[in-house]
Amino acid sequence: MARSDLPSHSDIEETVQENNDNMSEKIEEMEILTDDTETVRDALASLDLNTTVEGSEEVESSVESAEDVTVGMFDTEDSNMDGIQSEAKDYADQIDDRHDSAESDLDQVRDAVGRIETDETIGELENAESCVEQEMDFLKENNEEAEQAREESEQSQQELQSRINSGRRS
Repeated sequence: MARSDLPSHSDIEETVQENNDNMSEKIEEMEILTDDTETVRDALASLDLNTTVEGSEEVESSVESAEDVTVGMFDTEDSNMDGIQSEAKDYADQIDDRHDSAESDLDQVRDAVGRIETDETIGELENAESCVEQEMDFLKENNEEAEQAREESEQSQQELQSRINSGRRS
């Protein structure tokens, strides 16, 4: 793989942040739709519907349609969230693979240090060892951030799904 194909630190940080922002934004949208759905359901439950048969049926039907539209929008956003989370997981897996690669590189450098006789060469390889360790730390931190954000968004998503599903009409 050519080095030009490798992401930079800023590329990784930006992608992790972008994925985190996308998940947060989607959760906010889903929260609004959940609140709207619950408001519509509360409104439906509080209606007297004590006018005429036709009027009561039309009002009830319109309010139920408002709920259906909002729940449909939630379901779309819920599906979109699944896609965003899947992309975030795939990216975290890529970061993890890069960490594994760095770990392998560290083993190779350490092995070379053990076979070198000259102090100057050992010193330079120890610098390389330090660089690989720093790279591993960077990758680990970004992977953990990506995983934590994804797990938090999944938890929030499940809570919102539960709220939406608890009031669904049969």
